[in-house]
Amino acid sequence: MQSERVLVTGAAGFIGSHFTDAAVAAGANVLSVDKLDYCGNLMNLAQVMDHPNHRFVKADVGDIAKMSELLREFKPTVVVHFAAQTHVDRSIDTPLSFLENNTIATTHLIEAVRLYYEKLAQDDKARFRFIDISTDEVYGDLDVNDPPFSVKSPFAPNSPYAASKAAADAFVRGYGKTYQLPVIIVHACNNYGPRQFPEKLIPLVIDRIRSGQSIPIYGTGENRRQWMYVLDHVEALMAVVEKGKAGAVYNITSGDEVTNLKLVRTLCALCDIVIAHPEGRSHAEKITFVKDRPAHDRRYAMDPRDVDDALGYRARTRLIDGLQKTIDWYLKNPEWLAAVKSGAYRDWVKRYDEK
Repeated sequence: MQSERVLVTGAAGFIGSHFTDAAVAAGANVLSVDKLDYCGNLMNLAQVMDHPNHRFVKADVGDIAKMSELLREFKPTVVVHFAAQTHVDRSIDTPLSFLENNTIATTHLIEAVRLYYEKLAQDDKARFRFIDISTDEVYGDLDVNDPPFSVKSPFAPNSPYAASKAAADAFVRGYGKTYQLPVIIVHACNNYGPRQFPEKLIPLVIDRIRSGQSIPIYGTGENRRQWMYVLDHVEALMAVVEKGKAGAVYNITSGDEVTNLKLVRTLCALCDIVIAHPEGRSHAEKITFVKDRPAHDRRYAMDPRDVDDALGYRARTRLIDGLQKTIDWYLKNPEWLAAVKSGAYRDWVKRYDEK
């Protein structure tokens, strides 16, 4: 990575900030870009903000002129595109914002990249890659006994969020084919770990336990997901930067699959050890089943052999260990949690208590 010049979009977000940390630590020269909306937080980049190999710019990736300017000035060898709105519930409430921020903004960015790429010298073209970070949700859902998705599975998105990412992926692929851009698309399973915005299930549960509130679970809690510790995902992405082939699609997953109910009960059991219930009981007693959300996917699962075979990578962190690390981080960083819980976040999370 020491010879790489990496432009990271969505760098102040959850996964983007961890990737930025890792890229800087590996010796890359990094330009991080984020428009700092509700889930982008400069606190997430505190570890690298003053590093000589890192520079931050507040910018919207949908601004072709600004992104073209940054590409010309920085001259990246690789662009890693994380910037996106990612929460299904929010996409149900405001679908057009997901179209704008995920699909249209990505298309504007890839157009700026195309203009930059066309002016590169031949040797620089041979080195350049555009890596689009996407989601397993583009594939739709599975029945319990269905085989997991592979990189050849068709798209069948069931939410505005998933549709916005599937459409963005399609534009990236189309630009790769039409303009011979060296693009790579990555689909990842659910991530968790430090610095995840607390609208997502795992930090939401930890926060609700800390504050003694009810713990909401949609429907019966039998929806199944694969979960991957964020630093494992970052390690896989570093392998994609180093070994990924232009035009390839990589599905990155741990293979750790559990129901939402089992996951929440496990979190409660781990928190029982370190956060005392005021009446000496288990925090699991606070679990409340709320009305299911529309078109709630039953199951996501991807075949981990896709990336194992292509990159020689396998996730290292067992789910139970990753959950313990995550709980420990949130308990040790209450100031981070307090800072990100804005009025907008509080208004949104009230929905759980009204169901």
